[in-house]
Amino acid sequence: MNIKISLLSSVPIYLQIVEKIKKEIINNKLTEYQLPSIRTLAKELEVGIITVKKAYEQLSAENYIYSRSGKGYFVSKIDFEQVHENTKKELNSELINLLNEYLQRNITKEEIKEIFNEVIGG
Repeated sequence: MNIKISLLSSVPIYLQIVEKIKKEIINNKLTEYQLPSIRTLAKELEVGIITVKKAYEQLSAENYIYSRSGKGYFVSKIDFEQVHENTKKELNSELINLLNEYLQRNITKEEIKEIFNEVIGG
């Protein structure tokens, strides 16, 4: 597995790991795959074991991976429709926060619409 993390990023390392593995799973690059052990991935990324453990626990809580006692962590079968819906919900929430930030900074709705039209080409 080829995960690149940035020690200079404001995003915590364990979340970087979570997002990289999620992306690999969503892009069907890790189907029916056994993940590296926590120790192996920690050594490969040169991070602490607790960091990788926290990432795996987060992925497990979100049902992207599961563990088998004594065997390790594996990629779950993914309901891509549900992933798509969850992604839309997350992005909608982020967009609402961003739009509120625009409005709080006295950027008009017309200016926001112009920005949207530039981005989506409309």
